[in-house]
Amino acid sequence: MTRILNALGRAKPVEARSVETDFDVDLAKHAFGADDLPIFEEVAEAVPQQLAGVPAAAMTPGSLLAEEFRMLRVKIRNIGEQRPFHCVGLVSAASGEGKTTAALGLALAIAQDRDKRVLVIEADLRKPSIDGYLGLPRVAGLGDWLEEAQGTVTVRRLAPHGFFLLSAGRPAPHRPELLGSERMGRLLEASRRYFDFVVVDCPPLVPVADSVILQDLLDGFIFVVRARHSPRETVQRALSRVKPDRIQGVIFNDYRDLLPNYYNYGYRQYGQWR
Repeated sequence: MTRILNALGRAKPVEARSVETDFDVDLAKHAFGADDLPIFEEVAEAVPQQLAGVPAAAMTPGSLLAEEFRMLRVKIRNIGEQRPFHCVGLVSAASGEGKTTAALGLALAIAQDRDKRVLVIEADLRKPSIDGYLGLPRVAGLGDWLEEAQGTVTVRRLAPHGFFLLSAGRPAPHRPELLGSERMGRLLEASRRYFDFVVVDCPPLVPVADSVILQDLLDGFIFVVRARHSPRETVQRALSRVKPDRIQGVIFNDYRDLLPNYYNYGYRQYGQWR
């Protein structure tokens, strides 16, 4: 398993074990032609508001935290030299691990290359949060597009950060099965063709199966673990739900003991990860 440098320390590889789970997901793969794929429509730029603490640091070029995400970008690029890896899911065992901040920080780091078009897709249809997280008005998003017969996908370009956002839209606790639909497959295939890199902010693996449904539609997962947050048993249970080759790296978040004192001091003021 690839070992990835995280934003707040260094991660030890987490071994994903193939074990019997309490559900069975059989997701068919589809081949799509250009005529079958949706078209992306870019609307006016959106400016994030009310950013503070760690999110602000992650999305501020030149900050210590942003520099860590640039190093993460290099690690991901190295994986991409060995296998297709430009439609990537950020996943965690439970909520509160720092997954959303990691997704935004990674997108910003990749978008710093001016010729790179980067898209962030919020795939948590049950509890969408990115719009509120960035201080943006909630608009129709992924869930709405999957449910309605629309051909055009509307995305917002975040200024001045340079990446594009497709948020989840209105909460839809009863629509998670849409993530495994052929329509979702067409959207991700179109994303691969239209954007240079796609970051999918996935739902936590425990207790729902939403991200498991997505695993065969993505190039792989980066697993986010926050120190002193989820019990070891919860992390192991989460990893057992996905195929072993789906986890391509681990971000071990908020483990300050591994950092030099000055580095630790610089991050302590930023508060907690989301």
